[in-house]
Amino acid sequence: MGPKSSVPIHYDFRDFKRHIDLTHYATSLGYKVDSRKSTTHAIVMSLDKADKIIISKKDGIWVYFSVYEDGDHGTIIDFIKNRTDKSVYTIGQELQSWLAPEKILPDLSVSKSHESVYDPERLHHLFNQCTEVNHYSYLSMRGLTPSLLQSPRFSGRVLQDHFRNVVFPHFKEGRVCGLELKNEHLHLFIRGSEKTFWRSNYFKDDTTLLIAESPIDAMSYQALHNLTQSFYLATCGGFSRKQQVWLQRLIKQLPNISATIIITDQDHGGDRIAHQVARAFKDMSNPYKGTIKRHSPEQRGDDWNDVLKQQVCSLTSK
Repeated sequence: MGPKSSVPIHYDFRDFKRHIDLTHYATSLGYKVDSRKSTTHAIVMSLDKADKIIISKKDGIWVYFSVYEDGDHGTIIDFIKNRTDKSVYTIGQELQSWLAPEKILPDLSVSKSHESVYDPERLHHLFNQCTEVNHYSYLSMRGLTPSLLQSPRFSGRVLQDHFRNVVFPHFKEGRVCGLELKNEHLHLFIRGSEKTFWRSNYFKDDTTLLIAESPIDAMSYQALHNLTQSFYLATCGGFSRKQQVWLQRLIKQLPNISATIIITDQDHGGDRIAHQVARAFKDMSNPYKGTIKRHSPEQRGDDWNDVLKQQVCSLTSK
């Protein structure tokens, strides 16, 4: 009897993309969750200083993109191909073992809700239950004072729920569409949210738009620089294509804005968002005629809240 022929196994890569948690796989390669930057729907993971990725689940499929490399994005298959020289067949062999029920998975500290259906009625109900923030321990730890939070610029834009979590509302077409929750140990979007932008209050004589990565960074910048006639937006994570469209629409509604300052973090993620925001202005059908510049902290790795906390610490130590 001759030798048995070797018949290659055909793997179902659709199952790999849907059922293998990309955050768990990345953890097996040494990536660690950045709980400060992550939300329920977007998990930020870093490999020392060599790589930073953002992982989410869209239409049932795990996807990622690299903060450092524009072309580095896709599914778990792309993630492996872009980091190894493994063949597609070898990748299939490896991932097949990840579908095994006895696979021991890492215990990640960030709670993930893989998919969320936009639910405006639920959000409107929860939003109406929020109150003006009056419990300042978490925000005080971040260097933000009650007088700043109660100022006309930010009044009503920083709320709290009945658990005393800080709530940052997002709006679309004048109606709340997302609620971002934060405290010392929590950072997530309420189930049913759609992320647009967090925004400060806008006044008719405002001439400058400032775009930050987070509401806390935006308020920290105001605490540091005490600007007037300045309106703030926060992307609350990465800058998506939808946000690009919303930003372009918003600019058309604000004819008095003659200057834009991008105040993103001084790191690769901040570099990427700054580049994307600048491109959004450049790609407008009616060209933006105002000035655009970036102002980030001097120290690499810092955000504006880091700068504020350093200033507060310096003043209290004297």
